[in-house]
Amino acid sequence: MLNRIALLSSLFIFLFGANVFAHSHLEDSTPKNGEIVTESLKTITLSFETDVEPTSTFTLVDEKNTSIPLSAVSINGNQLIADVENELINSSYTIHWKIIGEDGHPIEGDIPFTVELPENTAAPDSVEPEEADKAVSTETESATDSETVIKEQATDSKVAATEEPTIMNYVLPVSIALIIILGFGSYWLIFRRKQV
Repeated sequence: MLNRIALLSSLFIFLFGANVFAHSHLEDSTPKNGEIVTESLKTITLSFETDVEPTSTFTLVDEKNTSIPLSAVSINGNQLIADVENELINSSYTIHWKIIGEDGHPIEGDIPFTVELPENTAAPDSVEPEEADKAVSTETESATDSETVIKEQATDSKVAATEEPTIMNYVLPVSIALIIILGFGSYWLIFRRKQV
């Protein structure tokens, strides 16, 4: 009887462990979580650890929770891809994704990002040519400085946005490993008792 319980326990542990690790999680995205986008965003791409089912999708909303039109979301293996129909203005945005992984479990999440495109202002027509050249030169220097600041902020944001491992990343695998070790240990003890 104890042999059957130990065998069933071991089988359950293996099935449970395989099921836990089969979940598909977000692996990469364009734009990344927390990124400051400084160039025109044409395409959004989400990459997952495993292939996703055809019913998987995502939406894009601005800071007022207004939906932004996307061209039809397509699925390419483990990727969700869509084109942004209109130019995004400087604002905060959130991609909300919902997928069904290969194991059939639904998973969803959010990817916030910010668009900060450099503003282009033309010199007035009434300005003298020399003054216009000076204005253009000043604007170019100002734009270069602001681009440098934006790129530095984007770099800082990318570093900050790198997902730090949570406690669940450690607890779950360690718990499963302990359960497997206990299962094998109990099975071995029962088997050893029968031989003695």
